[in-house]
Amino acid sequence: MNLAEDAAKLWPSFQWRYLLLLPVAAGIVHLIATFLAMNDTRASAYQKLSAVLPANTMKVLPPVKPGQQPLPFLGADAHYAMCSFSSKQGPVDVNALLPDRGWSLGVYNPDGSTVYFASGATGKPITVALTILPGDDRFLGLTPQALGKPAATAAQLTLNARRGLIVVRAPDRGAAYRQGDEAILAKAKCAATPF
Repeated sequence: MNLAEDAAKLWPSFQWRYLLLLPVAAGIVHLIATFLAMNDTRASAYQKLSAVLPANTMKVLPPVKPGQQPLPFLGADAHYAMCSFSSKQGPVDVNALLPDRGWSLGVYNPDGSTVYFASGATGKPITVALTILPGDDRFLGLTPQALGKPAATAAQLTLNARRGLIVVRAPDRGAAYRQGDEAILAKAKCAATPF
């Protein structure tokens, strides 16, 4: 007898197509695990920060130092003001000044996707005034103009987001500018407006 006949006697009903299906099954399991991991936000930046930041209130964070980072990979070359917002109870008004290049304001969903982003320009201060709405069909009251407020107090932009993070970033330009930059960060506002 030869080797082929011995193998045929040992595994008479072995189907080689099952062996070929193993890589296909492994690929399917890999894809499912990848998609499930992408939707797992238990240890996300939003979860970490929303637990320590007051709701709908802008907070200037202390300078980033090794071992004292609110999030991994935040650079020590910048100062931050952050707000965990929720528009569930009503619109959220956001106001910030971006006085120079390097400054930025970002509005992010809990999954990390960007809702809005603005950056400062050289020699031209940019005032960002926006209102974040819940994005459903609720009546949110009259517009500021209908209430008799001047048009200048009305937000320049309206966004739809239920909850997330607002991050104002200021570059660290050195000790001579630090006090002024922190004063500008402290003026950034994030406040809920009742219906």
